[in-house]
Amino acid sequence: MVRMRILMLGSKEYPFHSGEGFEKKPSGGIEVHVEKLSKYLARSGHDVFIITRRFPGQRSHEKIGRIRVIRVPFLNNALLRTFTFNALAFLNALGLTRKERIDVVHCHGQVAGFFGFFFSKLVGKPMVYTPHGIAYSWPGPIRLTLGAFDRFALKGARKALFISPREKAALSKHARRWALLSNGIDFDDYKEAGTGGDGARFIFIGRLVKEKGIPIMLEAFARLQKDEPKAELVIAGDGPLRKEVQSFMVANPRLNIRFLGWRRDVPALLSSADAFVLPSQERGQPIALLEAMAAGKAALTSLPYIDDGKTGLSFRAMSVDGLCKKMLYVCRNRFECATLGAAARESVRQLSWEVVVKSFISEYQAL
Repeated sequence: MVRMRILMLGSKEYPFHSGEGFEKKPSGGIEVHVEKLSKYLARSGHDVFIITRRFPGQRSHEKIGRIRVIRVPFLNNALLRTFTFNALAFLNALGLTRKERIDVVHCHGQVAGFFGFFFSKLVGKPMVYTPHGIAYSWPGPIRLTLGAFDRFALKGARKALFISPREKAALSKHARRWALLSNGIDFDDYKEAGTGGDGARFIFIGRLVKEKGIPIMLEAFARLQKDEPKAELVIAGDGPLRKEVQSFMVANPRLNIRFLGWRRDVPALLSSADAFVLPSQERGQPIALLEAMAAGKAALTSLPYIDDGKTGLSFRAMSVDGLCKKMLYVCRNRFECATLGAAARESVRQLSWEVVVKSFISEYQAL
């Protein structure tokens, strides 16, 4: 094996959630992806360098096994924090690349990709780029700017490494070369599967948006409680439908619903549930669904990532009646659902980071 030295740019914090209490905007997919990818690259014998933001109480330089973290200051302003962080990361990366003889630069997100375009030209090192989302949801001027950054990064990257089929479909036409890889599941986080309490406990974890089927889930659970008053629905997440969820709970105070808001203790929450609910209409592969399966939970979903009756329970999208019937089945067959969960855990083994990281290593080495 040839040991590589890989530089990661674009992650807003390391470790995940170390900026909690100082940063109003929560970190997300980029930060989780970079942390897990770096962890398993290091386990595979490679050296990883992460340039990220520095929060109060953190050291500017830290070495954790084969992972070296360099933290830089930034302006904590809604419009300037991302740009100033990436600009200072760019300057620090210039010296680091020469000093540490970096082999590959992996940029994550549009702004890091934009700076990575110029960085790669200056230092003569191959840059790979992962978009981590499409800029459709931003206001007009920001959307146009981020779209331009995307195109810069994709044209300048030696290769684009997509982890979402949706991003690949929308952006691969701008890339010189590309590969569709995958996000991974860290099975270290999901070692044991527990169960709910006296009644079946259902859990939803994710963004509170209409596409996730939130109104369908609430209505189905309201119907369920007429027959199963001990059943419980736990909702963990945040988003545009937060007020709608809270208003529904106020209007239906007898329903056994717990709203937790955004939470970071996902493995513990999953462990305490009987089944995971996701009546989503999305085309992508939700990481929350994969996490639930890795935690050994039967998934009730309208998405095609389960084998109905073997690794989960499927129903027709947008069907309140269909979801309610599946929830009722869980309430009355909790032992069988535990068996479904165990099968679900084995079915996503091929998406463990131990397996997925090999694809990233192959792509890096090919450069």
